[in-house]
Amino acid sequence: MLMNENALILLIVVICSICQSIIGVGLVMIGIPTLILSGFSFTHALSICLPGSLIINIFQISTHYKQINKSDIISYVTMSSVYLLFLFYINYAVGISFNKTTAGLILILTGIVGFKSSLRVPFLQILASNQNAANVFTGIIHSISTMGGSLLSLNGAARYNDNQSSRRYISGGYLALGLIQLIFYIQHGVSFTPTLYSLLSVPIYFASERYLSPYINPRKFKSIIFTVILIYGLLLINQNFVE
Repeated sequence: MLMNENALILLIVVICSICQSIIGVGLVMIGIPTLILSGFSFTHALSICLPGSLIINIFQISTHYKQINKSDIISYVTMSSVYLLFLFYINYAVGISFNKTTAGLILILTGIVGFKSSLRVPFLQILASNQNAANVFTGIIHSISTMGGSLLSLNGAARYNDNQSSRRYISGGYLALGLIQLIFYIQHGVSFTPTLYSLLSVPIYFASERYLSPYINPRKFKSIIFTVILIYGLLLINQNFVE
């Protein structure tokens, strides 16, 4: 049983690392829901996916750090500040932790907007003209569901037309939010010991980026991923009601 569990985790990490190399998101936004739907707890899923995502984000930023502009930095500071404030407030004052229904609803909305072009285009235009609001909502959403990457990825597409700049922006946002999340959960007793999975994600990511990503149309692949995200949202809500 343990071998089957390890094999499942490895498979999920590999697939999500490949997704991250193509569209900029994968280990957190796709990996965590996948593991939860497979029967793992939220904290266990987070301990598997977050460290690897952060390592990859660091490499991504180190490669393109010269392209990071003042506007990007302001966005990172804003969403991180909001995330930090709401993370402590929600956990201590309100007593709310990760909720499958909340995460599911956010994934459903993200999947619908991302897949349906008639909704995506006007939504991206709204994001492009309301950057401060987008940053604030990214921080809030991440604090209540860890799915802030859904809005972050859409905001990256709204800010930048080319895929590389969009991925760079998304990576910076994930790194900023992820470091706060890592410190917060370590202080609250979550063990981030499954380093094997995190270390595995890095070579998989770079191999995919070099040998696979250049031959895949990121726009078409995004349509598939947004469909998966929509389905995951429905499954998370259904799982929450069944339990």
